[in-house]
Amino acid sequence: KQAPVLVGNLIAAISSQTLSGKYDGYTSCPLVTGYGKLVMAEFDYDKKPEETFPIDQSKELWSMWLVKRYLLPQLYWHGMLKGWM
Repeated sequence: KQAPVLVGNLIAAISSQTLSGKYDGYTSCPLVTGYGKLVMAEFDYDKKPEETFPIDQSKELWSMWLVKRYLLPQLYWHGMLKGWM
């Protein structure tokens, strides 16, 4: 999560303390390759795969398309924006 690292570092900076928080660079890129097909690319700053699911996410998958279509919007609007995730 980026926000907790940012908040911790802002509080430290305001208090003239050393910034100790570091973000690991996790990035998720849902790449839609066609209707019902998606490659879920997840990686860190070093471009190493950081896959969330216990399947090969480097292939086009209908299940990952369903995640993007139905699950991710719910997580974003009802979780991330409210600070729960």
